[in-house]
Amino acid sequence: MLQPGEAFRFDAEFQRKVVKLCLIDDAFQTQALKHLNAAHFESESLQWVWRTIQRQREEKRSATMLVIRDQVRDAPELNRPRLAAMVQQLELEVIREESYIRARLAEFVQRAVFVAAFEDTKRLYNMGRHLEAIEHMQREAARAQQVRFDVPDRGWFFETLDDRMRQRRYRAEHELDFVYPTGITGVDAILNGGLSPGELGIWIADSKGGKSLFLVHLTAYSAQASAHRTLMILLEGSRRQTEDRIETVFAHKAYADVRKGELSVSDVQTLHEEYLQRRRLLVIRAMTQGWQYSVADIRAELDDLKMSEGWIPELITCDYGDLLRSQAKNVTEEQHQRDAFGDLKVLSSQDRGYGIWSASQGRRPPASTKEFSKDSLRGGKHVIRARDVADSYNKVRRADFIGSINQTEEEREQGEARLFCELYRDNQAGKVVRIKQDLNKMVFADLLAAVNRPDSPDAIHAEQSARRVEEQQAIQNLTVSAGVDRGVAPVKPDGRTY
Repeated sequence: MLQPGEAFRFDAEFQRKVVKLCLIDDAFQTQALKHLNAAHFESESLQWVWRTIQRQREEKRSATMLVIRDQVRDAPELNRPRLAAMVQQLELEVIREESYIRARLAEFVQRAVFVAAFEDTKRLYNMGRHLEAIEHMQREAARAQQVRFDVPDRGWFFETLDDRMRQRRYRAEHELDFVYPTGITGVDAILNGGLSPGELGIWIADSKGGKSLFLVHLTAYSAQASAHRTLMILLEGSRRQTEDRIETVFAHKAYADVRKGELSVSDVQTLHEEYLQRRRLLVIRAMTQGWQYSVADIRAELDDLKMSEGWIPELITCDYGDLLRSQAKNVTEEQHQRDAFGDLKVLSSQDRGYGIWSASQGRRPPASTKEFSKDSLRGGKHVIRARDVADSYNKVRRADFIGSINQTEEEREQGEARLFCELYRDNQAGKVVRIKQDLNKMVFADLLAAVNRPDSPDAIHAEQSARRVEEQQAIQNLTVSAGVDRGVAPVKPDGRTY
């Protein structure tokens, strides 16, 4: 809890809305009572309301507006008019800035926790207890990062069937808004159209096996063909190099030409026109100035983008997960990576859910095919499996999707590769998808579905729209058949019976 003497740095209206939010949201009330007390409020009437809320919670009850109104009647007669006026203000208070209030309050509490930790750390350090001071600051900094006032992901199952059905129908009708396609037909078929919000997908590849370039493809495709807001986190390489690679996708030119700026005036004009249609769809954030970046830093970037730009991504690509550090003080590299991937999975479920793509390095492959086990071969060629991930399988076991990028020397010369989709929680996987891989133009395309190329989004949308029409027609036909089977006159699309 914060120091009692530290008042809010917010005006009276903000303080009233914090109290009102507590009275209408029990989960918010639980979190706020951990960090705030009556002394934080400037108004004596609000202080009285807050103490009433605390007493009710101590008695295992949740305070509501009804409870506060009733408690006013038991207050000293001299104070009742003033308290009744405050309660009336709270009843009339309309909250339209709930997310802003939650974020600002969390920021205030985090800052206060850090200041207190800083003072304690300074005291310990001046006493010569240097190691204890460092550990204390690390522990308190982690605690500050965990302060959140988000809406809990909770629901009463049996009471909300109608809501779920409405949501399902809406998601089915707006499928492209709720999945993040890869642009590779075979992979998207396994993903039921694409990665979904709240899911973490991991691609495994050997060293220099194309992890970063494939994440560039996923990033560019999301913004180009799907028009999803995308945040790319770079933990290695440079932002300029990544921008060159993504520019190559949009320019449909050779990477070497883009990197040297050898684009014609018409090419640049075309890019300007296309980028105008995709403004604010892509942010590239480099975290390459140190070696200790964690998911907490990605969380801080999300909060900063939301507060300063009003921008919230739908898809996050992280290049790449092995380079993230755990937020805890761990001993081994395996523990760092295990916890970091676990933190990525937690991040995917925060706010309203993010789709997250990342990558991990595989162990060095065997020297010859004689050393391959039978279940690691697909079509006579070795594929990287989840158990082949470097260091430990534990770091990727919480992922919703696990795939790998595979390529022999012969395939590399032919500009081909194999994606092995080993695991997906919502569909049968264990399939190999052969792709055309042109790294000079940053193109990844399904060999069995050439139309589904990242440089032809119009064709992709047309194919998906046609499929949706076919599905609707199939449902209509099924309805007609069911009506005939039951002896009921089936209904035509125009409302008449046959």
